[in-house]
Amino acid sequence: MNKTFKILEIIWLIMGCIGVAMCVYFIITGSRQDAVYFLVFSIASGLMYAVRKRQRIKFEASQKPKKPNN
Repeated sequence: MNKTFKILEIIWLIMGCIGVAMCVYFIITGSRQDAVYFLVFSIASGLMYAVRKRQRIKFEASQKPKKPNN
C-alpha cells in the first residue's frame, strides 16, 4: 500500500511539472489564454501532490509499531 501512495505522489508531481512547462511554453508563444488553463492544471496537480504526500506520511506513521508505556 505504501508503494501505491508513493507512485501516486510521483505521478501528481510529474503532471504538475508538465503543466508548468506547458504554461511557460504557451506564454512564450503568445497564447496567454491557453497558458491560463495549464496554470490552473499545474496548481491543481500541486495541490493533489501535497494531499497525497500528507496522506502517505500519515499512513506511514500509523504503520509504525507503538511503544508500550511501562
